[in-house]
Amino acid sequence: MKNLVAINGVNIGLEVANDQVTTTSLAIANVFEKRHSDIIRKIELMPQDEFNGRNFASVRYLDSKGEERKCYKITRDAFSLLVMGFTGEKAYKWKIEFIKAFNEMEKRLRNIEYEKHDKLAFRQSLGYKSQLAQQKQKYENEIKALKYDLEQSKNNFKDKLNCILAKNGLYAFDFKTFKNYALKLEKMLKDLKDDENKENKLLLRMQNDFLECLELYKSVNI
Repeated sequence: MKNLVAINGVNIGLEVANDQVTTTSLAIANVFEKRHSDIIRKIELMPQDEFNGRNFASVRYLDSKGEERKCYKITRDAFSLLVMGFTGEKAYKWKIEFIKAFNEMEKRLRNIEYEKHDKLAFRQSLGYKSQLAQQKQKYENEIKALKYDLEQSKNNFKDKLNCILAKNGLYAFDFKTFKNYALKLEKMLKDLKDDENKENKLLLRMQNDFLECLELYKSVNI
């Protein structure tokens, strides 16, 4: 991203690189009416430390003759250090204009970062909502499958139980009917136990049917 601003009649290009706003040593020389070679010399006489490495980057450019020349890309901090010794009313005014240009570019950079953050957050939100929707659908399908299996178990139980009860003339099955039938059988079984000499084949068959019903009822959760 580049931005052109006119300072002292010179079009200054400010660029954003590695999340930093930079200008060039050539632009500073032109605005402050200095020899570029003097600006280069001043930069290279500075200590070659960590600050220098982060804020001054040697690059090449083509001059008006098409010849390759050396210059430096300079950050805001490097600019402040480099022009600190430039004095006079004009120099003061040009420093202010440079600072304004840096501020404007940094503001634009922040806005871009905010937009990126908002877009990322929006995409993440959509992804999260989509994931929730998929999970919800998965759970709903699993619940439907469980309900279907349970209903099948109930139906199978009812079918088997109805077959047993039908032997004794009971066709419309419900649990109230089953309970009444069970109570009736219990009474008849008790009477049979009290009268050991009484032989009733029908009652014995009903006894077996009742026990089969009980086992079936215990084996199925309804």
